[in-house]
Amino acid sequence: MKVDKKKDGDLLTVSIEGSLDINTAPELKKELKGELEDVNKVVFDLKKTDYTSSAGLRVFLEAFQILEKKGGTIAMINVNKVFYDILRLSGFTDFLDIQEAED
Repeated sequence: MKVDKKKDGDLLTVSIEGSLDINTAPELKKELKGELEDVNKVVFDLKKTDYTSSAGLRVFLEAFQILEKKGGTIAMINVNKVFYDILRLSGFTDFLDIQEAED
């Protein structure tokens, strides 16, 4: 998995390439540590992310909880169909702004 972060004021864009699973989710959590304190919006660009396990979902949920406490938001863009279905079945579409990738 490869993570690319770009900060612009209070916006953090995080592009993830590869799969999020039990082995790679801790790496994403480490990449986000300390970054979420000075931003109010995080956009996860998942164009090159093909899968997430519950370990990856947990990282997204923790990030959401940190931002929610201070009135911030999280969005996910370029989400492929399989990834979107995982998020929908897990209930993440109920509280996150998720945009499916255009085919």
